[in-house]
Amino acid sequence: IDGEKGILEYRGYPIEQLAESSSFLEVAYLLIHGALPSKTEYEQWVHDITYHTFVHENIKSFMEGFRYDAHPMGMLMASVGALSTFYPDAVDIHDPANRHIQTVRMIAKMPTLGAWSFRNAQGKPFVYPDNDLSYTANFLSMLWKMSEIKYQPDERIVKALDTLFILHA
Repeated sequence: IDGEKGILEYRGYPIEQLAESSSFLEVAYLLIHGALPSKTEYEQWVHDITYHTFVHENIKSFMEGFRYDAHPMGMLMASVGALSTFYPDAVDIHDPANRHIQTVRMIAKMPTLGAWSFRNAQGKPFVYPDNDLSYTANFLSMLWKMSEIKYQPDERIVKALDTLFILHA
């Protein structure tokens, strides 16, 4: 970052370039691994994230225990903390493979927990992840899906939200 010169980069890449031509998951990979992924690395990364989007049903029960007027951010913070009880191996921070899987789990589960926190505040039922959708489209589905069989978000909104995620990565 060099505010005086108007420079904002992630790992040497201008943020404008990443926002225009990358997805949030590509940028997350860049920030974690230090380089943009190859096609094969990206496909594996997306698979790993997608595989871990669901949360244990007891987390759902935990979240249903909040009052109807609980603040969504408080719910989100408490739910993230509660995840540690489902992954006791996460305390082994000296194991690189363990740190990696915990990172994947956190990135994967945040849209689920965030959407469920929002829907609780709206008095709406929780919507499970739809792993046929992209990371961002899946988040929108969990936020806004009602009774339709398949939620299809507007691609312009998906791109806008993906860009917002990149800018806040």
